[in-house]
This record gives sequence, structure tokens and C-alpha cells, in this order.
Amino acid sequence: MFRLQLVKNDGSKTYDITPIVNQFSWDSTMSLVSVIDFSIIWNDARFIPTNPVEVGDLIIIYKDEIEVNRGIVVKNKQSGRSPIEYTAYDYAWYLGKSKSVYQFNNLSARQAISKILNDFGLPIGNITEMATIINKIYIQKSPAEIIQDIIKQHERQSGIKIFAEMRSGQIYIEKMRDMIVLGRFRLASNVARINVLDNPIGAERTQSIEEMRNRVKIILSKNDNYQTIALEQDTPMVSKYGLLEETFKIDEEDAAKARQAAKVLLKRLSRIHETNALNLMGDVSFKAGRLFDVVEPITGMEGRFMITNCKHEVASGFHTMNLTLTLPEDIA
Repeated sequence: MFRLQLVKNDGSKTYDITPIVNQFSWDSTMSLVSVIDFSIIWNDARFIPTNPVEVGDLIIIYKDEIEVNRGIVVKNKQSGRSPIEYTAYDYAWYLGKSKSVYQFNNLSARQAISKILNDFGLPIGNITEMATIINKIYIQKSPAEIIQDIIKQHERQSGIKIFAEMRSGQIYIEKMRDMIVLGRFRLASNVARINVLDNPIGAERTQSIEEMRNRVKIILSKNDNYQTIALEQDTPMVSKYGLLEETFKIDEEDAAKARQAAKVLLKRLSRIHETNALNLMGDVSFKAGRLFDVVEPITGMEGRFMITNCKHEVASGFHTMNLTLTLPEDIA
């Protein structure tokens, strides 16, 4: 069973608001921020419970007493006697609303990210080892933008895909290959759990070569001169689909890693890109950034996919989820 707990902004009181919640949902994307939407039953008739929710309060979603998500209420919308609609964001929302300046000199990606999070008071659950050296100045960028750029630098150099998410008010930045979900749901408390793929509600599959790149060129810019320092090509894919080239510019200090970067980028780009959608019964372990093994016979969708968007909805006692899936770019 789901339960929604409200913690007042000053921490003075907590409320179980489950009985007055009309419906609620939460979603996650490949950005740092997760969103909670919920509505409160309200009208001005007698004996309707008082609504204690205010902007700035903390909302926590539990499933069988295990925390699923939490967020700060940032806005509400009221229309006549209709249920009042609320939107809450997790603590990472603050990282996207500030602007700052950072200069990193020979710090590892892990150290640079840790410094930003500590500066902004965001509790750290775990940050995986990321040895990529960061030498860069960021001016008037949000902490979220800086962290995402650092992660991308590490991914390009290492070939290891990283994801970030909030859990119980702490941020976790980890290797995607370690986060594989299975998917189970239970129709009633007295029946066994069922694989979510045994009873799909809906499925869509899209395949495209529009974003394919089967030749990658790395260039070095110095004194307004450009020099190609690495070139990798997938000849069979060029023969089959025609030449599709992408060019990347690299800083001088990273020139020694250009060939490896080209190999990683080619492996990531030289393929048929696939974007799929699944509507399934809900499992709270599903979040953006996790991996999901799919066999869906109607569309022919089969293989290991990366969840890029996951929206959970709970209404009338039913928990469903909508997933957007892509093929993993390069899970090293």
C-alpha cells in the first residue's frame, strides 16, 4: 500500500495525507531532478478534512513503509472546488535554480562533483570513482549543468555510462551497468508477484538511422588552425547505410586520448537507434538511468534497454508506469 506523508516546512508537524489525496504520480528523467505531482480533495463543505499542504513543505511517498520518493512542494493550482493540484521537486531542483562560478585545476571528476555538492549542502549517498581529470572554468552555470558536463567528460574518456539520482534525500552517482531492474507487480495482497512483461498494457517501437554516425573525426583547434588527430570508421555500416560523419573538437591537453575517444564515440553512434515506449503495471524500482531486459513479441522489442524516462501513476488504487526506452549507448 502507498502512503503519503507531509512534513511541515519548519519540521514542527507531520501528517498522513493519504486519505485526502485524490491521485498522485512521480517521474524521473536523465536529468538530476525528479518530479512529484499530486492532488488534494477539497471543497468548502462541512466536515471535509483541513488541507495542511503549503508551498515549501516536504512530501514523502512510501510503498509498504519503504521510501519511494520525496520532494519540496514548489507550486499549487486551485480551480473552484476541484482538487488542488501540487507539484514537488526533489532536492536536486535547487542545483538547477542557482548560478555559480567554478574553476577546477587537476581535480578528478569525483572530487569536482563532491565539491559542488558540499558547497550547496546536498547530502551525498555515494559517488562512484571517476578518475577523469577536470581542468575547466565554468562561469554563470548552474551546479546541475556543471555536474552534468563533468559526467559527460568522464563518459567520453572512459566509455562508462554514469547516472545520477536522489534516494531518501541523498544523491547517488553510479555506474549504469550496476542498475538492472526486473519488474514485478502484485494484483492483490493474497496473490503471487507477476513479471510486469507478462501483462503489458501498451508498447510502441521506433527504429531510425537519422542519428547514426558511422565515421567519427576528432579535431584539435590551435591558433585558429584545425588539425584532424583521430579518425575512426565503421566500414560495414558505411557500405550498408552510406557515409554519416560526426566531428568533435578536443582540447589540447586531451589530445593524447583522442583515438580512444573516437573509438568510444563510434561504438556509441554507429548503430540503428531505437526509441521505445512501454506502459506496464507499476514497480517502484523503475527509474530513469536503470537498465531493463525486454522481450515484447508484438513489436519485436527484445534486448537490454536503458530507461530514459519513467512516469509512475497511482489512481483508484492502481499503480501503472510509462517507460521510454533506448538502447544503451555503451555500457562498459
